[in-house]
Amino acid sequence: MIANRAMFVVVLLAGNALAAGSKPAATLDDFAFGYTLNTPSGFSVYQAALPEEVYRLSQRDDLGDMRVFNAQTEVVPYALMRPPVTQETAKRVTLPVFPVYGGDRLGYESLSIRVVRDQRGTIVNINNKLPMEKRQPVTAYMIDASQVDAPLAKLYVRWGKTDGFVAKISLSRSDDLHRWSAVVNSTVLADLVHGSERLTRDVVEFRPVKAKYFQLTWPPEAQGSSIVAIEAELAPIQQEPAAAWLKLEGQRVKGDDGRELFGFDTGGRFPIDRLNLGLPENNSLVRAAIWSRPDEKSPWQHRYAGLFYRIQSGKPSAELSNEVAQMARTMDRYWRVDIAPSDGLAGRLPTLDLGWVSDRVTFLARGSGPYMLAFGGYDIDSAEQPIEQFLRVLDQNNKPIQPMTAAVGERVVLGGEDRLRLGPRPIPWRTVVLWSVLVGGVLLLAGMAIGLMRQMNKAE
Repeated sequence: MIANRAMFVVVLLAGNALAAGSKPAATLDDFAFGYTLNTPSGFSVYQAALPEEVYRLSQRDDLGDMRVFNAQTEVVPYALMRPPVTQETAKRVTLPVFPVYGGDRLGYESLSIRVVRDQRGTIVNINNKLPMEKRQPVTAYMIDASQVDAPLAKLYVRWGKTDGFVAKISLSRSDDLHRWSAVVNSTVLADLVHGSERLTRDVVEFRPVKAKYFQLTWPPEAQGSSIVAIEAELAPIQQEPAAAWLKLEGQRVKGDDGRELFGFDTGGRFPIDRLNLGLPENNSLVRAAIWSRPDEKSPWQHRYAGLFYRIQSGKPSAELSNEVAQMARTMDRYWRVDIAPSDGLAGRLPTLDLGWVSDRVTFLARGSGPYMLAFGGYDIDSAEQPIEQFLRVLDQNNKPIQPMTAAVGERVVLGGEDRLRLGPRPIPWRTVVLWSVLVGGVLLLAGMAIGLMRQMNKAE
């Protein structure tokens, strides 16, 4: 019994020592290369865009083989964060507005007008065909938004002096002043006065919509006043971070069914989230399906299928092409394109254009700078920490911290290219000694147990 307990203690202590010593902390020499990060002083959190070389040389699909070191060569807490989508502040613009006279009837068929537009489509005048004595009342107002590029989200209506009214109005839109469709079927504008109090509702809200012209009806109950101006609030525009592009030259490969496909290699692990197919000739139209996979042994995953075209229309500078295809983000390296046999490319290979947006390495300013972004190495485990979650919690508690931009500086060689290849490593003498102690202790205790058993047998 005593021997068994002693054996258990030895095994437990040796196992704990092995667990603590089998994975020593990463050092700069464990990584192939690095970039200095130039940080202005006085901030607690910094952020830098990952250079393209990090994606090309990383040995892990999650980019886990990287660290951020301070000047004392200590690893500081870091995390990879996707760049946020920025949203512009809503803007207001004043739009030209013109009254339309149409008698007592409301509706498009009652409008008898002749619109004069300039070469850009802007309304410069509205001539009514009705005689002057039949031009009252105003039944609608024509709003010119032909020079506004962004969708409209609200209209602020300004009218002249009035004794007060509550009026139901509607709003419609058109791109040619001929075909109209409803934007708001019914809403209320009001201007009421009681003593020293005033109640005003002067905004027409709707889902963002883009059109050249709008028409706002003006009912009989609002005839005591007239619209003098209309301001439009433009829908906030979400600005995606600018994408970098890989233009890949492919090669012909055989699919599982023997059909000819096109294969592509990104040469790294890039966060791809958009793609396009570069057709080699004008007036080409193909249907294509696109797959990808992280390595040469994994199964292919379907990413996109659709129509790609490149049409030359008359003038040399006028070319019509498909929009860039959006897709779920993937860091797969190998890509394959299957083009319908009936479409063909006259023997010429297409290019595969893959768009990606660099991640931001965000790190805490522990210790002093300059800081070093080290990357590229086998047998390196990921050490990301939940910094993004931490910043989100601070923001929810009204204590926001905005990471300060760190400039990516000089590239330096750390452990060198040998760290990118799985080769012989230095002998881990500490681990060897610990295992020797463990095995020796077990053999020693086994011998003691055997000796005790023999003595017990002799005594019997």
